[in-house]
Amino acid sequence: MTPTMEIAELDRNTILLVKAEDLDRFAEGIASRIIAGQPAPQPARPQAEKPISQPEAVRFLGKSRQTLISWRRKGLIKAYQLGGRIYYKPSELLAALETAGQ
Repeated sequence: MTPTMEIAELDRNTILLVKAEDLDRFAEGIASRIIAGQPAPQPARPQAEKPISQPEAVRFLGKSRQTLISWRRKGLIKAYQLGGRIYYKPSELLAALETAGQ
C-alpha cells in the first residue's frame, strides 16, 4: 500500500521538517508512477486568500490603527471596501511590514 501525501502551497517563510524515510517513500512513489506511465499528482489549486477586517489587521501586524491608515495613504498596502467596512489581505500586510522595516 502506497501512502498518500497531500501537497499544499507554503509561503516562503515556512520551514518543513520531513523524516528521511518519508522522503524516500515519497520519491519512490513518484518514480514508480513515472515508470508505470501514470501522471504525477497535480498540486492543489491555490485557494482565494480570505481578507481580514481592519481590527484583525491591527492585531495581525502588531501595529496601531493609525499606522495601518498611514500605510494605506502612502500606498504601501491596498485596502478593500465592502459594505462600508475595510478589509486587507494578510499577504499584502506582510509585504508592507517587510517594506516598512527596510
